[in-house]
Amino acid sequence: MKKKNGLTAIAAALLLMSGVASADTVTNVWYCSLNDGKTSEDAHSLNAKWLKWAHATSGSDAITSSFVTTAVGEIKGFMWVDTYPDFATWAKLMDADTNEDLEAAFNELQTCKGSRLLRAEATEPAK
Repeated sequence: MKKKNGLTAIAAALLLMSGVASADTVTNVWYCSLNDGKTSEDAHSLNAKWLKWAHATSGSDAITSSFVTTAVGEIKGFMWVDTYPDFATWAKLMDADTNEDLEAAFNELQTCKGSRLLRAEATEPAK
């Protein structure tokens, strides 16, 4: 999870150059399953360490991260939903040196099928 790869770096560069409004919230959703012997408590504990690193590295305490499971219906696995205040904050983490200890711990914890990067535009209530 949360690995830096070539495609992500390219996407970050294109987004920064595209003129996309930087005020839009960015959400990165990872689709994962826990590896044998791992628990949601293990995931929360490790993710708290990642979030501390993300805040320190990006300089933004506005980054949030959630361990998401289904409340109704059966979908195997879980999702990480990481929310950034803007593209610039997300890109700063993508450009940062990878924390190899955290990355190795996430690889031991889980197997992820992939991720999606989403842009959210808030809707104001009608007046």
